[in-house]
Amino acid sequence: MSSKSLLSNLANTRSLRSVLWLLMLALMLGTSGCGGCRSETPQERQARLDLEAEDLRKREEERRRQEEEKRKKQPFVVEAPISLPSDTDVKVSRVKRGHWMNVSQLMKSNYEDWAGETLLQVLDKSGRPVPIEETPFTLSSSRPVQLAKGRPRQVENVFLVPSSQDSASVRCTLRERNYGAVVGGIPQGAGLSMMDSYQYFFVVLAKEPNRYNFLKTLNGVQVPQDDEYFGGEDAVHYQVLLPDISKQVPLPDNPMCWTTVAYILWDEVDPALLDRERREALIDWLHWGGQIVINGPDSLKLLENSFLSPYLPGTDAGVVDITEDDVQPMARYWTDKTRPQDSAKEPKQLHVTRDWSGIELDLAEGVDTSTGLAASTGGLLVERQVGRGRIVVSRMQLAERDLLTWSPHYDDLFNAGIMRRLPREWSAGAGYGGGVGALHGEWAGNEGHMRDAQFVTHLRLFSRDAHKDPNATNYRITKRVEQQYDQFGNPIGPYDPTAMEDLDPQPPVVLGGIGSWNDFNATSNAARESLREAAGVQIPDASFVVTCLAVYLVVLVPINWFFFKALGRVEYAWIAAPIIAIIGTAVVVHQAQLDIGFARAQTEIALLEVQGKYPRAHLSRYTALYTSLSSSYDMRFDDPTAVAAPFPNSPQGDFRLLIGQSRDNVELHQAKETSLAGLQVSSSTTDMIHSEQMIALDGALVLDQSSPTMQVLNQSQFQLADVAVVRCEKDAKGTPRLLGCWIGDLEPRIAKSLSFTPVGEKVFGDERAKQTTGDEKRLNLEPMFRLALDPAHMEAGEIRLVGRVDKVLPGVEVTPSAAQLRGATLVVAHLAYAPLTEPTPDVNSPRDFAIRSAGENLEYLDPEELEGMEE
Repeated sequence: MSSKSLLSNLANTRSLRSVLWLLMLALMLGTSGCGGCRSETPQERQARLDLEAEDLRKREEERRRQEEEKRKKQPFVVEAPISLPSDTDVKVSRVKRGHWMNVSQLMKSNYEDWAGETLLQVLDKSGRPVPIEETPFTLSSSRPVQLAKGRPRQVENVFLVPSSQDSASVRCTLRERNYGAVVGGIPQGAGLSMMDSYQYFFVVLAKEPNRYNFLKTLNGVQVPQDDEYFGGEDAVHYQVLLPDISKQVPLPDNPMCWTTVAYILWDEVDPALLDRERREALIDWLHWGGQIVINGPDSLKLLENSFLSPYLPGTDAGVVDITEDDVQPMARYWTDKTRPQDSAKEPKQLHVTRDWSGIELDLAEGVDTSTGLAASTGGLLVERQVGRGRIVVSRMQLAERDLLTWSPHYDDLFNAGIMRRLPREWSAGAGYGGGVGALHGEWAGNEGHMRDAQFVTHLRLFSRDAHKDPNATNYRITKRVEQQYDQFGNPIGPYDPTAMEDLDPQPPVVLGGIGSWNDFNATSNAARESLREAAGVQIPDASFVVTCLAVYLVVLVPINWFFFKALGRVEYAWIAAPIIAIIGTAVVVHQAQLDIGFARAQTEIALLEVQGKYPRAHLSRYTALYTSLSSSYDMRFDDPTAVAAPFPNSPQGDFRLLIGQSRDNVELHQAKETSLAGLQVSSSTTDMIHSEQMIALDGALVLDQSSPTMQVLNQSQFQLADVAVVRCEKDAKGTPRLLGCWIGDLEPRIAKSLSFTPVGEKVFGDERAKQTTGDEKRLNLEPMFRLALDPAHMEAGEIRLVGRVDKVLPGVEVTPSAAQLRGATLVVAHLAYAPLTEPTPDVNSPRDFAIRSAGENLEYLDPEELEGMEE
C-alpha cells in the first residue's frame, strides 16, 4: 500500500471517528436537554422567586444603609417640600399658579439640637428669585424651626406660587436665627409640578382609602374630550388624593391655602385626628364654597358632637337594610328623567343583588327629603347648605358594588347630584383621541367651557374671583372659519390667509383659575383706583393755614407784649419772639401731621366678606405707604395665618424698572404672629401691600326670615354706614335684575326691617353721595360699591348686604408708624343663597351614544369592545 493511500484511509478513519463523537455528544446533550427543558414545579418556582426577592431586599437594604451613612455625614437632612394636601409617600409638590400653598418637609439635625429658621423662595428656570408681578420686589417665606438631635420632624411653611406660565422650583434653606448664616437646605431648588388652571384636589379622608379608587375613573373626574383643539386629550378636573391618614392628615393648617381643594370625601375618620388649626381652616373653607361628602353608615357616629356636627344634615338613627324597592326612586330619576326618546337601548337597571347595609337619618332642622338631592334619590342622599358650601350625607355605602356596576348612571348621579355640577351632553368625538366611538363631553348649554375653572369648583372669594371678563378663567379658543369659494374657485368675501391655519387654544387670562391671588382682577383694580386717589400726604387746606397764622400772630405780638409789660420787662419780648416762632412752627408741623423734610402717610382700603350666620370673616387689605424719605416698612398681623405680598401700584402693563434699579426681597415670617418685613419705599413715592386674613366677629350679620317682616341684624362689633340690602332675581329671559332696600346706618346689635323694591342703574348711588357730601376726609369706595352691587357678580336668589366701615380694622400694625392714617372698609355679607333645587341629570348617556356608534360603525367594533362599552 502506498503512503498516499495509507494517509487517505487514515483521514477517512479520523473523519468517521469525528462523526461518531459528534453523534454521541449530540445524543448526550439531547438527553440532558430533555431533563433541563422540563417545567419547574410550583414549589421550585416559588423557591427561586423567594431567593430572588431576598437578594433584592438585601441589596435595597444595603443601598439604604449606604444612603443613610452618607446623610449622617451631613449636619442637616432636608427633604424636598411636599404640597398639602397630598397623597401618602408621594414626593411631588403639585401646586397651582397664583395660589398660596401649604407645604410640609422632613428635616433632621444629625449632630446637635438646633433652633433657627427655614426659608422658602420660588425660583425661575434660571435659578433666580421670581419677582412679584409688576413690582420691584421678590418674596420669601420663613418660620422658626427647632430640631432635636437625630429626630426627624415634619416642618410646615407657606409660599405664593407665581402666576407666570414658566416652570419653577422652590429653594429651601436653614439659617441661624441670630446672624442669618445658611447652614443647610436645598439651595438649587426642588421642582414644582404645575396643575392646570381648571384642576383642583378631590381629597379622600377614609380609613380604607383604596375603596375609592373608582373615583379616578368617573367621567366627572376625568371628562372624555375628543376635539381638534386639545388633540383628544381628556380634561382631568381633579387630582384624586387617597392618603393614608393613620400616618398624617395631609391637609393645610392655613385657611388661605385651601383654595386648591374642591371636595373632601369623609369615611370612618375620627375627627380628633385634625388639630384645632385644621378644623378651623376646614370650616372656613366650607362656608366659602367647600363641598364635603360623608359616607354616612361608617362616619356619622364618629362625627357626633364633633366640630362638624352643627352643620350636618342629619344624625345616625340606627342600622337598616336597604332593599331593591328602596333604590327604585333613585334609579328611575337618574335613568329616565330628561333621557332622549331616541335612545338606542333601555337604560341600565340598578339591581340590589343583596340587601345593602345602611342607616336611618334623624334630619336636622330645616332639612327634608322633598327637595334637592334627597328628592332625586328617595332620601338615600341628603344635603345641607352651609354658607356657600354644602355637606352631603349618604344612607348607603358610596362604594357599594351594585352602585359601581350601575355605570354610567352612577357617574351621572355623582356628577350632577353628589358633586352638584352642571349636566353634560355627550356626542361623537372628532377622532383625535379614541378613534371610532370616542366620547366627547360638554356642559349642557355651556359649550366650550369644559376647561373653565368656574364650573369645576364651588369655592368663591370676592376679593379674588370678581373679574370684569366673565370668561377670564376659561381657555380662549378661536374657531377656524373655513374660506368659502365660488364655482370658479375664487374666495367669497375678504380673503383671510389665516383661515386655514391651526389655532391653538390660549391659556386663560387668570392662569390660577378660581381662588387664585390676583392683583389685577376687578376687586384689586377698584381698590387700587381708590388708593391712588387717596394715597399720599394730605395737604392742609387754606382755612387751616389762616387759623394757624392768626393764632401765631396773636401770641407773638399782643400776648407776648402784655405778658412782659406786666412783669415790667418789655425788652424780654424781643428775646421771646424767636422762641415763640420755633414753638409755633413745631405746633403747626404737628397739627399738619408733617415733619420737616420727613413725612409718612398710610392709607388702607379693605374688603370684609361675610357668610350669613358665620362669626368669622375674610378680610382683604390693600395698604398704601407713602414716605418723603426712603424707609423700610414692616407689617405685623395678629393672625398667624395671615398672608401678604407687595401690591402693584399701577395698572397692569405700566410698570418698568428704573435704570439701575434692582429688586428688593420682602420676607413673610409666620410664627405666633405674621409679619411682612423689608418693604423698601423710595423717597417721595408710594408702594402698596395686599394682605388677607380671617378675623373673628363678635357675631354674624343675620337675615331673620322667621318674622312677618324680613329683618337684618348686625351682631358684629362694627358700625356700618351706607348699608343697602339687595336681592338678585332673573326675569323670564334670564337677565338678572336687582330688588333692594336702603338702610343707611346699621349700628351693632341693631336690627332693621327690609322691604324690597326695584332699584335703578346706580343702585343707591345717589343715597351714598348724600352721605358723603361735606365730608372731604371720607375715602371714596364708590368703585368697590359698584362692583359689589353689580348683578353680574351675584347669583340668582342671593340676598346680599353691602356697606362700609370708616376706619382701619384692627389686627395689623405698620412700623415705622405714619402721622397720617386713614382707612375704610367695604363690607360684603352674603345673607342668603337660593335654596338648592333638584339636580339635573345629563342630557343623554354615554351608553346611549356608544350603542348608536356601534350601529353606525359596526365594521370597526368587535363584540368584546361593544360589551365593554355596555358595561
